[in-house]
Amino acid sequence: MFSPFRRRSVTKETAEKPFWISYADLMTACMTLFLVVMVVEIFSLENQYSTKETQIRSELIQTCFNELNNAAKKSFPEAIIEYKPSDNINVDLGAVVNFVKRDYHISTEGIDFLRSYIPSLIKSTKSPACSKYLRRIIVEGYTDTDGNYLPNLQLSQRRSSEVVCSLSNDIKSNIVINTEDLNAIRDLFLVGGFSFNSYKPSKAENRRVVLKLEFWQVHEKERFLSEVKYKIDISNKEFGKCPQY
Repeated sequence: MFSPFRRRSVTKETAEKPFWISYADLMTACMTLFLVVMVVEIFSLENQYSTKETQIRSELIQTCFNELNNAAKKSFPEAIIEYKPSDNINVDLGAVVNFVKRDYHISTEGIDFLRSYIPSLIKSTKSPACSKYLRRIIVEGYTDTDGNYLPNLQLSQRRSSEVVCSLSNDIKSNIVINTEDLNAIRDLFLVGGFSFNSYKPSKAENRRVVLKLEFWQVHEKERFLSEVKYKIDISNKEFGKCPQY
């Protein structure tokens, strides 16, 4: 008898599970690898650009400091200008704008000095090196360590305000500040007080005022301006005068 013919079954494993990767899968893998490489390259370029911009910023502020320092040495040696890399530029006016204990009034000599020096400072800040990243000028008042914190804080703020008030043309002085400089002072200057948080060796030296030139960080100005929803226009505001005058 003959055995029944058995037809050999044909499996579909070869067709369903090919050994070689398909062309579409190969292209997908290549594209993924390309995107990863591009992302890494973009981050690398951004870091290089940011580092370069930071270096340019530091060099410009250093140049700004040199310009301010050289100008002060020629005409205003009483102004002590200090700068630490990646920090602000400080102008210590303590040598000439020094206050009597518990008082905030500025002497006639001090007023004449301020009305001569501040326009010179404003002129220097308009140079390309200074104006690129300059944000504002903070007038910081200080007191000695006598007395309590809050009364001294109020006194230090009053001393800062007195510096700006002394620039008004309504006070008696032979030195007149032009309108352009007054507008620049209005736009740039900010008044602050720091009570007795200072480290001068003597109490008399602590009763002083410091002008701090504050600079934008890299791309900080662009981000700030893009986030401001309402910009206040103060171009029509006159400089005015303080009540005590």
